[in-house]
Amino acid sequence: MKILVVELARLGDIYQSWPALRALRRRHPDAQIDVITRPRFQAAFDGLEVVDRRRIFNTQELMGPLFAANMDVKASFDLVSRVLGEIKFEKYDWIINLSFSPLSSYITHAVAAESTRVSGYTRTSDGFLAIPDDLSAYFYAQVGFDRPNRFHLAEIFATMMEMDLIETDWTAPQGLITHSAAPPVLIHIGASEAKKQIGASKWATIINQLTKISDVRIGLIGSAAETENADSILNSVPADRVQNYVGKTNLTELFSLIAGAKLVVGPDSAPMHMASLVRTPCLNLSFHSVNFWETGPRAPGSYVLRGADESDFASDKVAHAIHLFFTGEKQDISLIPVQTGTPSYWALTPPDSDFEWNLVRALYQQADFPATENPDFRDAISKLSEINLLVIDQILALQRGVDLKKLAPIIDRGEEIIQTIGKLVPTIAPLIRWYQTEKIRLEPAPQEVLVQKSREIHELLQKVIDLYQESFGHQSAVIECVDKKLSKPSEGL
Repeated sequence: MKILVVELARLGDIYQSWPALRALRRRHPDAQIDVITRPRFQAAFDGLEVVDRRRIFNTQELMGPLFAANMDVKASFDLVSRVLGEIKFEKYDWIINLSFSPLSSYITHAVAAESTRVSGYTRTSDGFLAIPDDLSAYFYAQVGFDRPNRFHLAEIFATMMEMDLIETDWTAPQGLITHSAAPPVLIHIGASEAKKQIGASKWATIINQLTKISDVRIGLIGSAAETENADSILNSVPADRVQNYVGKTNLTELFSLIAGAKLVVGPDSAPMHMASLVRTPCLNLSFHSVNFWETGPRAPGSYVLRGADESDFASDKVAHAIHLFFTGEKQDISLIPVQTGTPSYWALTPPDSDFEWNLVRALYQQADFPATENPDFRDAISKLSEINLLVIDQILALQRGVDLKKLAPIIDRGEEIIQTIGKLVPTIAPLIRWYQTEKIRLEPAPQEVLVQKSREIHELLQKVIDLYQESFGHQSAVIECVDKKLSKPSEGL
């Protein structure tokens, strides 16, 4: 069996896919497992023994002729065609797209043979986005920093590969770790994106607070791009307590440092995910622009501290949390601990957040639908029912032979109103995103087939609506699931 994994994302996403790729190898021990990756991120596969071959997709090189002084579209097209043609020639049995991006969907479609099984985003025959599997539909509708999803990306990747993760999937890279001395605390002063980064002055204040209450040694880690920030920090902290590794380590050396440390502190970033693989606990300073349920650290003993921006991370509180880690004392309740099972964290959450998550579980895992007396949700359900029934009436008229040109404006307006309801009432948004994604999943087909499938989706949506309308006023924590399955990503989640 030949399997191709499309992984065009950044270092952190690649490291989060390691456990899933190991699980894939467990299921298919004799398979050829190849990956497509970008040149700048290919080193993230070093030490991952389950990958047989890396295929490099060099976007800059392939698109270079388009940005030359004399733009050459044909040269760029020929380069891309050659690279993708060579991959397609391999005739992979299964292509798994873990990138969930427009570019990756085009690449997946281009390299898939007619008999290839595809998981993840691809393209239809007429070029539109295709979402062939339930897990990818779940990702499209419910995953992201502003979504209620509480499944970790590591589990999502594994579920795409039809596997459950086991403890041995979280292991260090093969042959890379050297047992060199490392400071007990490593602070990553950078981040995968600028909006997740904590400033040099804040780090300096945290370190100074820590040195007042603990004698623990500290190391700074980061890329060469953070060298100036590192210098600024070092000018403001006790020189004998802090060692600087910023810009001085490659990924292999960084793995060894993290493996030798007792605690890694920093925002959402690749070092957090590297620490999960070598089982080094983390204190993750997580911004609200990140969904920690999806990308938080997984090493036992890790904690997540949330904040809208760096001002929410009080320096003395962060320093005290680091100190408590080494004394073994109980952490403040505002810190979110990692736990076994799914979800991977225990947190006190607002009622609306819990409701949205439980609604997601009902839609995709056949759990009971959560009850609510929220007046906004009730009003949204009422309006949604009115619009959805109107659209169903138009579809029925279309099936009776009424001209589509007469009905299309009404149907389009109905879709606009449904979308608006989802934007105005967050608690109902998971249901509307489920519905919209199922509509997007409709593949090219004769009009009568598309009309019938669209009608089935609207009728299934109406079943959920009716369920809630019947429940309003009843004192119950849950509502039994509808009698027909909705989407169901996998038993693995």
